[in-house]
Amino acid sequence: MNLDEKKVFCQKEMEVGWGDCDAAGITYYAKYFDWFSYGRIELLKKIGLPYLSSFHEQGISLVTVEAFCWYKQSLKPEQGIILETCLSGLTRARMEFKYRVFRKEDGILAAEGMTAHAYVDAKIKPFDLKKRYPMLWEKLSLAALEE
Repeated sequence: MNLDEKKVFCQKEMEVGWGDCDAAGITYYAKYFDWFSYGRIELLKKIGLPYLSSFHEQGISLVTVEAFCWYKQSLKPEQGIILETCLSGLTRARMEFKYRVFRKEDGILAAEGMTAHAYVDAKIKPFDLKKRYPMLWEKLSLAALEE
């Protein structure tokens, strides 16, 4: 199900740390993927499905199968940012998220990206979430449709 119009969405304010930056004093490119992870965790918590208890402790991992980031503006240490995260796709085998990072001071878009995640078990085998965890699937799909 494509959820772009449903906008299962959250915002998180953060600050670029010195450890987030490279020797040139700008945010290291891979750090954005850490931020995307924070956004996913926050979004799942917002819809009542905290990652630790709803997925990890049930033996479900969300393995990244695709990840992209388009860098538009450099970010520097101690700069405030706003991370927007949206659940953009949901199927019985995977979920997809879109992200946008804005500079807090002027709202300029600094980066945007997406990640896709497959549901896998402890043996790293993908599975159908609806079949194996029907109650979790119901909660996830209902939350996605209600937002």
